Amino acid sequence: MSDLGEKAFLRSLLPSLKVDPSFVNGFGHDASILDIGLEQLLACKIDRAPFPVAIGRGVGCYRVWGRLAVAANVSDLLAVGAEPRAMMLSLVVPGNFEADAAREIVMGCEESCISHRIAFVGGDTKEGTSPQVVGAAWGTVIRGAGFGREAAKPGDFLFIAGRLGAFASSLALMDSQDGVSGYPKSWIDALVSPMARINEGRYMRESCKVVAACDLSDGLADAIRIFCADGAGITLSEPNLPMNPLAKTASEKLRVPLWRFAFGVGDWAIAFVVRESDVETFRAGIPDGMELTQAGRFDGSGDILVKDRAGRIQKPPELINEHFRRRAEDDDNHYLRALTRKR
Repeated sequence: MSDLGEKAFLRSLLPSLKVDPSFVNGFGHDASILDIGLEQLLACKIDRAPFPVAIGRGVGCYRVWGRLAVAANVSDLLAVGAEPRAMMLSLVVPGNFEADAAREIVMGCEESCISHRIAFVGGDTKEGTSPQVVGAAWGTVIRGAGFGREAAKPGDFLFIAGRLGAFASSLALMDSQDGVSGYPKSWIDALVSPMARINEGRYMRESCKVVAACDLSDGLADAIRIFCADGAGITLSEPNLPMNPLAKTASEKLRVPLWRFAFGVGDWAIAFVVRESDVETFRAGIPDGMELTQAGRFDGSGDILVKDRAGRIQKPPELINEHFRRRAEDDDNHYLRALTRKR
């Protein structure tokens, strides 16, 4: 699997699987949509929660793991146009795992469900050789209103729900400082308080103007590659990227180009596409205070580029969070080093 990688494995496998007639959107999207004969469609998702980097850094407790399970699954539901409804948790731990830590994981899941305004409806606890946390979530989709990982067309607009760069810049700032004492609360919060974009997701589906979307758990580079699959291209302009203030702090302190932090993971943002014919209506309806940013426009070049504030155009880092290859959760500095190169 390490030779093939997660992405190539799925590309080779999914076309060979049978799509049941009730499976509305088929394989390959952030979440699956089913028609079970009700007024609305059912969306479902199952996802393993990454081991929290915060625990390894000494700034978080095991509740973070439960919170991550919720954020990961809810964000994927939002990325297909679903309204998240309920969440279950599967906990696998070895016999010598501390019961208090297991309890903290479940409590973190419960409190995050409350924050995301969904029901926590139980799950499963089993013994295994290593601790694993897997979440499963359900939501509802209005018939005809779902969207997924479709390709963009030249002229379409790229939007971002949420802000970029908080997670990666917090790690970079921590690495620049000796010891774990004295970290600002904002750095720690970026690691221990993951939240999916519930409010933005609601506007995305209610607008009926979104034609494609992708959760950014594997990074902005992966999402843009998916949108450009049919030959579209895009040049992202650094001033148009919705960067978290922490990324601006890290950029200035570490002398790393600000736009590079946009290609990190861990911020639970969503990238999505709006057609040229719908963009004015979509923009006009965005409520005040909602973090929905027009980040760029697709063209027919087939190239994916970034223009910095000085007008220099370059290729973004081909950095994708991918199992069996390079995972941000391993926190071994390879991922972060590649992200924060000064050029």
